[in-house]
Amino acid sequence: MAKILIADDSSMMRKIAKMSLEKGGHTVIEAQDGLEAVNLAKQEMPDIVLLDAEMPEMDGWEACKTIKADPQTAKIPVLMCTGHDLSEEPEQLQESGANGYVMKPYNAPLLLQKVGEALNG
Repeated sequence: MAKILIADDSSMMRKIAKMSLEKGGHTVIEAQDGLEAVNLAKQEMPDIVLLDAEMPEMDGWEACKTIKADPQTAKIPVLMCTGHDLSEEPEQLQESGANGYVMKPYNAPLLLQKVGEALNG
């Protein structure tokens, strides 16, 4: 299946997402903040990146913009992970270059569905 990079400053949120994604057959790489996520995206070239919107060092929005601006990682789909419903604010997703978002706390079937949709274009 897919190699997925998850970036979240909450170890509990990473653990919940990782368990759900690994049950779905995916391999998971973890980052604790946006800066680490940008570096791991370049090193590991994951199939998709899940970014928490609010993190220290570099938030998910800035990390997404950085990943999308780099020709090496620009084509990697990025899903923002947030507790806020972004359907009311689509411009924030467009400005960052994100391919979509997933609501937190995670719902395992919905998380797998959103990842599958992003991977399939």
